[in-house]
Amino acid sequence: MLAGCGQQAIDDPPARNAAAPAADPAQPGPQVFRDNWPDKVPTRGLAKGLALPLEAYMPSYSDEIAVQQARDNAEIACMRRYGFTNWRTEDLGTAPPLAANASNMPRRYGLTDLAEAQKHGYRPPHPGRESTPPPERDAADAVTVLQGRQGGSEVTSFKGTALPEGGCTGEVNGKVGTLDANLVERLSGESFELSQQTAAVKTAMGQWSQCMKDRGHQVSTVWDTDNLHSPAAGTASTEEIKLATDDVECKTATGLVKVWFDEETAIQKQLIKDNKPNLDKLRSRQSGTLSTATAINTSVH
Repeated sequence: MLAGCGQQAIDDPPARNAAAPAADPAQPGPQVFRDNWPDKVPTRGLAKGLALPLEAYMPSYSDEIAVQQARDNAEIACMRRYGFTNWRTEDLGTAPPLAANASNMPRRYGLTDLAEAQKHGYRPPHPGRESTPPPERDAADAVTVLQGRQGGSEVTSFKGTALPEGGCTGEVNGKVGTLDANLVERLSGESFELSQQTAAVKTAMGQWSQCMKDRGHQVSTVWDTDNLHSPAAGTASTEEIKLATDDVECKTATGLVKVWFDEETAIQKQLIKDNKPNLDKLRSRQSGTLSTATAINTSVH
């Protein structure tokens, strides 16, 4: 899944932390909640409209949810064949990231939204929704059917009915699979590290550091701000909000985000050129997986 933080409108969401409605046993598949999902491209702050070239090869959060939904649908169908008629899976989409994909553009170069900083400090603007847990299950029988194993040994049948290899999980893997993003995420990490070593970024970072020093903060890089506030605290303190606000205002004054983005864009274009055959194969596999997932989800609803 996605590991980044993204950026949405920061108005308080309606009843976002309220308990989710109970799962409907008659509903054939998992419940998917779609509130506060991240935009494909940031729409606020210094990262507004920015998208790196490698993002074209990255699965989005909505892609990942679609595939997981298909996997859950396939799992439910399989488990019900073996007598687990009320089998449910966890709700999906209840805790969306703040970024649309693993590029983490809204906060790739640190905090970039002044309005967010002034209201939330460094914290994400939205809490997750409480997820309705699946009902209690017969653990021993469930493991046997789900994994095709019992007591550490492989089993090939359950109550006289043949099991797919690897149980229902094996069947799901064969029918749906997963979204492969290893190559593109590795290249994205490589470009991120290389960009920080460029002369342009070092110069802009130095200017940002001096701006922060002028405002009373001793930080050499944007990552040093993590040492000056407490993420464990329940809410952002006045000091954290001032730090976050100064951080974004100094990024604005020095043009750090645009400089950094431009340098990394050039690096990624070269990485794409060097790895294009493998990236094209990756995108083709992703497209196939998404097509399969769409077909499964459509057939259920």
